[in-house]
Amino acid sequence: LHVAARRPERVLSLVTIGAHAGLDDSAREGRRLGDEALAERIESDGIEAFVDYWGALPLFTGLERRGPAYVAQVRAERLQNHVAGLACSLRGMGAGAMDPVWDELAHVGCPCTFVAGQLDHGYVASARRLAATVANGRFEIVPRAGHAVHQERPDAFARLLVSHLAAATAAGVSASSSTVD
Repeated sequence: LHVAARRPERVLSLVTIGAHAGLDDSAREGRRLGDEALAERIESDGIEAFVDYWGALPLFTGLERRGPAYVAQVRAERLQNHVAGLACSLRGMGAGAMDPVWDELAHVGCPCTFVAGQLDHGYVASARRLAATVANGRFEIVPRAGHAVHQERPDAFARLLVSHLAAATAAGVSASSSTVD
């Protein structure tokens, strides 16, 4: 999203899941402090404690509908992360660290689809706002899904992605028509 906002000439089309274009200053500072506390918690308690905490968040409980084997697979994948990488990600790329790009989105002209799970209420509102902010945007709400749409409802997400790519192609967007400097 930030690349599309800051370098729109480099983006042919855009699909996001559970995206936000940034918090206002007071909310961002609060989030930065929360992200820092979480980074410190990861550093002190380790990956396993973090994965257990993260997996229990309401944002991700929809994964349970895929069954215990899938939840175990996701947990195993998350355990492959590294303490330093997660802590640095929160400090450098968390919502508290990112400058808002709402005003810059007006320059994004490529086809954009903003996806949110129906149960991910804050990001449903954000998807609607994002779609209304860009010149060629649409929003898609996936029923019975939370924050991890691509994992909770992979078939539904795949259909949305195919639809987006077909619309982008029909609009004349293709890799062969791009120019890279």
